[in-house]
Amino acid sequence: MPDKENQDQETAHVNQATSEDTFSLARRLTKIGYPALFKEADHEHLLDEVWKSASQQDFERLVGDTKAPSLARFLGSQILLGRDMTFFSRTDLNSLSDVYVQALLGNYTKTMTDWGFLHRNDDTGLIGSIFLVFGERSIPQLVNLLSDGTVVDYQRPFPDVSGFNPTRLQKVRIKDFAALYLSQIKNIPLELKTSFDERDKEIINLKNKLLPE
Repeated sequence: MPDKENQDQETAHVNQATSEDTFSLARRLTKIGYPALFKEADHEHLLDEVWKSASQQDFERLVGDTKAPSLARFLGSQILLGRDMTFFSRTDLNSLSDVYVQALLGNYTKTMTDWGFLHRNDDTGLIGSIFLVFGERSIPQLVNLLSDGTVVDYQRPFPDVSGFNPTRLQKVRIKDFAALYLSQIKNIPLELKTSFDERDKEIINLKNKLLPE
């Protein structure tokens, strides 16, 4: 019995240390934020420094920790994507899909063009394209967003001039992003126009095809 007690104590110590490491990593990532890690000057140096500050296991544990802040899990996921995409096979993609929905709603990247519509009206964007990896797992959450008409702060990066194209979306809503991802996941044609009314007709048709009576 003493051996079992010692083993249980060692396991408890390991679990506590793991929890503390994950919490520390989550706190650091949350403090730094997405722009500093992926966009600002010298971000690659900072990203490399953060990666070396913890083990890959720590990053994977953080991404899979449902009690950790969504922002920290999102940042951990994006860092892992640049290092070892096979981590997707070792994490709960249903849970991670919800993290990316929260990231979309909260604009965790601070730039909504990352989520789509920058180059074309069917452009899923650097981050939005991850929903195609989640595939069917993300459909229930995205369908729920088809009723979210919130207009986001959508600003094209200077000196991008594609916004002068009269067919390009200028005002973008959460439901537009959701419709874009769903159409590509299910391979359903979708033509989003600049008019909200015309767009809503397309979204209703998409929803009817996804949820037939």
